Amino acid sequence: MRRSIARALALLLALTLVAACSDDGGGEGGGTGGDDGGTTDQVTAPADYVEGLCTAVGDFQDDLEQQSTEFQNAFGSGAPSPEEAKDTLATFVSDLSTRTQQLIDDVQALGTPDVDNGDEVRTALTSAFERVVEAFDQAEADIEALSTDDPAALAEGFTEVGTQLQEAGTDISAS
Repeated sequence: MRRSIARALALLLALTLVAACSDDGGGEGGGTGGDDGGTTDQVTAPADYVEGLCTAVGDFQDDLEQQSTEFQNAFGSGAPSPEEAKDTLATFVSDLSTRTQQLIDDVQALGTPDVDNGDEVRTALTSAFERVVEAFDQAEADIEALSTDDPAALAEGFTEVGTQLQEAGTDISAS
C-alpha cells in the first residue's frame, strides 16, 4: 500500500521535472535575482535561466528525497494504526504540495528566459508544477476524507489515491 502510493508520487514528480538539467550546458552567470516569488518582468539570459532552473529543480529533488526518507522512517518497522497511517500520509502529501509551490516561486523568480516565446516557456513550466500542486492538494483532501474505521477500506482508499496521482502524472506529462 505505502509502496504504491510512494511510486505514484514519485512518478508524478518525475514526469514534471525538467530534462534540460541533465545536460551540462549550464550558463556562466551568477544568480538571476527575482522578487518575492511572484511573477516578474525580469528578462534573464538563457544560460542563466537554465542554470537557475537546474539549481531550483536540483534543490527540489534533494528535498523530495529527504521527505520521502522521513515518510518511510515514520512507519519504522512497526505497523501504524489506521489513524497514524492516514495522518502520516496526509502530512507527507501536504509537505510535497508546499515544497512544489516553493519550486513554482523559485521558477517565477527567475524571470522570463530571453528566448523566442520566453513567456510561454515560463508559463508552461509553472503551469505544469501548479497542476502537480493541485493533484497533491486533491490527494490530501481525498486522504483526509477516508474513514479509519475499516482498515481494508482505508487501504483501498490509499490505493485509489495512488491511482489518481498516477493518472494526474500521466496527464501532466502529456501536456
